[in-house]
Amino acid sequence: MTDVVVKLPVREGEEAQLFGAFLSKFIESRSREAEHFSADNDAPYLMVRSEPQPDLELKVLIFQERRAARAFSLGWARARTLLAGKA
Repeated sequence: MTDVVVKLPVREGEEAQLFGAFLSKFIESRSREAEHFSADNDAPYLMVRSEPQPDLELKVLIFQERRAARAFSLGWARARTLLAGKA
């Protein structure tokens, strides 16, 4: 099984709050899939870490399934676009 790493720059403030909310909703929406996955594997469904940068946080998400990584990436891109449209 290969790790699928997604790196996302997240700015402080409203974007960071949106990221946290989006991540929570994503995990909640995939809870059944994650439970099924973890029953068959030693690795967690998703790992998340933050790497502080001067102007932002680099969020590093490590998925075990390419499909989940793609779904998260596409969903986050849409959410971020909506946030940008509000500005």
